[in-house]
Parts: sequence; structure tokens; C-alpha cells
Amino acid sequence: MDMDQRILHLAFELFKLKTECVSVPSSNHVAEIVGKRGSKIKGLQAKTNTLIIPPKRYEEPVFVISGRKEDVAYAKRELLNASEYFTKIRGNEPACCTSDLQNSQEYINIQIHVPYHLAGLIIGHNGYTIKRIQSQTDTCIVSPTKDMESVFIVTGLPDKVEAAKREIEDYIAMHTGTRYTF
Repeated sequence: MDMDQRILHLAFELFKLKTECVSVPSSNHVAEIVGKRGSKIKGLQAKTNTLIIPPKRYEEPVFVISGRKEDVAYAKRELLNASEYFTKIRGNEPACCTSDLQNSQEYINIQIHVPYHLAGLIIGHNGYTIKRIQSQTDTCIVSPTKDMESVFIVTGLPDKVEAAKREIEDYIAMHTGTRYTF
């Protein structure tokens, strides 16, 4: 047992601290909960007066929370609530795909495979570009996540889906000078 571990062990004994593990569904949930440069998790630690250790990349999505019993319980509730919220807003399909569009028998789905290095360009800063294309073409577009290959799934009426596909192709051509056809 090294010095840091002994100090931590003594602190746990002295202050009756508790440690608990909280599992979340995926690494995407971890990223959302932790925030840019740890901003959200740091805020949660301050709010709950706990130490929260997020999982490292490629580890199981399990947070380790340490602190007083009641603070750990509070932090656990907050983490689970954040995870549940993220699941709702970023489930398998975005909210636009569950609208009346899904009830129409005329809608279609296509997959647009793009080079990995262009996925971020198409998505845009904070999703701005892909949201604009969705809005302009009246389609639902599921963007790839870091865990997926670079495939965009476009759902809508056939002419709208084709318009979204053309818009993506045009956007790439405008910003790279190279015309890709999907």
C-alpha cells in the first residue's frame, strides 16, 4: 500500500467516508456527464461535496464516488438522473425520427457512408450544420457517434431524403473542393 492509498484509507476511517460505483449505459453517457475538460463533473463534485472519478477511455462506463454517505447518495442520484436525461435526449433515434414521419408508409431510410475525416465537417460545430440540413430538407438525420463508423442515416420522404443527400454532397464539395457522391 503506497502513501496515497494509506492516507485515503485513514481519511475513510476517520471521517466514515463511503465509496460507491455507479454504472452508466455507454461511453457517450460518460462524455456527456463529464463535460468538456471535466467541467460538468467538477461542478457536480463541488455541488455534492464528493470525489467522483470517471472511467478512463476504453474502460467500463463506471464512475467511482467517494464521500460522506449522504453526499455519495446525492451524487449517485445526480449521476443517474444525468444519465437518464442523456438517454432520453440522445436515445437510439433522435426525437425527429419518432414524429408522424415514422407513421407514414412513404418514408424511407438511407445510409450515407462518408470518409471518417469528413464526419465532423458534416455535423458542424455543436451540430449546427447537420441540424440546418435536417431543417431545410424536412428529414431526420442520425449522425454517427465516436463508437460508430461514419454513417449518417437519413429518414424522410424519398424526395426530401434525396435533397438531404445532395445537400451533404454540396456542403462537402464547397468546403473541400472535392465532389463526393453517395
